[in-house]
Amino acid sequence: MLRQLLSAGGRFHLYIIAFLIIAIVLLGVSLSLVRSEVAIKESEIETLSLAKAVLQTDLNFMAENVRKAEVEKERLRQEAQRISVLNIENYQAKNEIETAFYQLSKQLDRLRDSNDEQVNDWANTPLPIDAARLLKQAANCASSVHHSDRICITSKGND
Repeated sequence: MLRQLLSAGGRFHLYIIAFLIIAIVLLGVSLSLVRSEVAIKESEIETLSLAKAVLQTDLNFMAENVRKAEVEKERLRQEAQRISVLNIENYQAKNEIETAFYQLSKQLDRLRDSNDEQVNDWANTPLPIDAARLLKQAANCASSVHHSDRICITSKGND
């Protein structure tokens, strides 16, 4: 049968040539479609690579920010501990000063209530009240909270 077709003349050859031309055109179109898909995929890969690089940069930036925040947090924690210790020391010093002031005030009250008339007159004059005020001022200046007080600075300069 193949011999008959081949011997049939030029008509069969034309069909074969037409079929081969159509097959070549279809293969060419298919090849160009595959090439364009490959190009699209390559551009997608490049875009994803760039996106990955941007995300990696963002990740590094955020990691650095977190590290800095942790360092700052630790610094603030240590500062809070120092402040806490200072507050405790100030509280204790204040209590000591208040205790001393209370004891001195009691001594002054005993002088004011003295049975000795000379001591009683002396204790009830304005001078002992001024002395009590000076003692109170000295107690306040001894506290570190009042170091910026103008009176305390002046009194230290005169010592």
